[in-house]
Amino acid sequence: MKQRKIDHIKLSLDDDSQAPVGPFDKYRLEYRALPEINLDDVSTEVSLLGKTISQPLIIASMTGGTKYAATINKNLAIAAEKTNVAIGVGSQRIALRDKSAVKTFELVREYAPSTVVFANMGAIQLNNNKTVRDYQAVVDMIGADALYRHINPLQEALQPSGDTNYADLLSKIATLVSKLRVPVYVKEVGNGIDSISAKMLIQAGVSGIDVAGVGGTSYSWIEGKRAKSANLAEWFKSAGVETDQSIMEISNIKKNVSLVASGGIRTPLDGLKAHALGADYYSMARPLLQKAIVSSEETILFLEEFQRGLQVALFSCGSGDWDSGKSIKLTK
Repeated sequence: MKQRKIDHIKLSLDDDSQAPVGPFDKYRLEYRALPEINLDDVSTEVSLLGKTISQPLIIASMTGGTKYAATINKNLAIAAEKTNVAIGVGSQRIALRDKSAVKTFELVREYAPSTVVFANMGAIQLNNNKTVRDYQAVVDMIGADALYRHINPLQEALQPSGDTNYADLLSKIATLVSKLRVPVYVKEVGNGIDSISAKMLIQAGVSGIDVAGVGGTSYSWIEGKRAKSANLAEWFKSAGVETDQSIMEISNIKKNVSLVASGGIRTPLDGLKAHALGADYYSMARPLLQKAIVSSEETILFLEEFQRGLQVALFSCGSGDWDSGKSIKLTK
């Protein structure tokens, strides 16, 4: 498991793991030559899980469980706290079986004591004898504000010795939602969430859906590479639901569920485009991973610049805050 986590980080940094075209490149934000607002008055702040964060960003769940991952998580956590953005951790399942891995996750709350933190463990583990107590344990491990449960059937199907028993999982998800002491979000890992599955998750009572669609890092490609199959890597690299399509489909049915855009968010303009399509928040991994493997200072600078970019993007569209940005029109 530790080697797999190391492989995931290294392969995600390979340029071939990325979609050739971003899912938001086809859209253009409306531009206002007379915005009629003061740039300094434009606010990027939003509320998430009862806390105010500086911009609608969740640092995506990436890693944990190894010494290499500990350095990354520390740098990300320091940056999240300094810039006041939300942060998720990689799957904590390894920490339930290897106590030496616990610290690599605990340090996230240690270095990010006040911001929003998401715990994480795969939903498939409900079919592998994991209980509500186990999921509560990973939440308590890092004092998390909410839990991400990732669903990743295609990745698991391509992964050597992957977990592919997705039979009768929904009812167990619903039970966990009803019994866990924190809100539950569900996310994919790069293949997107379709509208049918989203409806099922909403009916199960989840608080948020992170689409993690096709358009960013392809874990199908990564697992194909790990399986040493060039064919599998290429055949399934772009399989799934594109991020923009997933956002639009789910935004029409989500009711009171938070919708997070991820999978190809690379610029503040991408984040604002995702918002105009119906997302409430955005999340990204690779751009921040590239900074976090260098230092927390590099990560902080990137996050600060990203927030400034979002402020300028809102201003140039004539919107004074994130909420009003949802009414921005897009053209192709």
